Amino acid sequence: MELTILLSKVFGIYFIVMGFILLFRRGFFRSIVNLFVEEPALRFVMGIIMLFAGLFMVLTQQDWSTFATGVISFLGWALIVKALLYMNLSNSGVRKWVSGFKVHGAYGLVAGLLALLLGLYLTNFAMGWY
Repeated sequence: MELTILLSKVFGIYFIVMGFILLFRRGFFRSIVNLFVEEPALRFVMGIIMLFAGLFMVLTQQDWSTFATGVISFLGWALIVKALLYMNLSNSGVRKWVSGFKVHGAYGLVAGLLALLLGLYLTNFAMGWY
């Protein structure tokens, strides 16, 4: 449970920060994503880092007993899948994948709000604020 609390703090704060960025800096985020699509070496290195982090999480945190522990376990598996996609998709494949997630318009607003809510939930769970 201590590891779940630590990971909830880390991911909670991460999702709060990303939620605010998606809500208030969508243009900036869109330009970063567009540059990331065109850099296969950067994607590969990020994939290696994400694969390492995902494997660490999956091998140390496989608890689906509560909603919070399930979210953390799911995030570990999601990191592995995303890492493998980053490492193996071509530029055009990544472009198609990213084009499905439009940062502007309603998607950016909804994604920002969901990230913010998830971050608040995880941080609240870890800090015991309620």
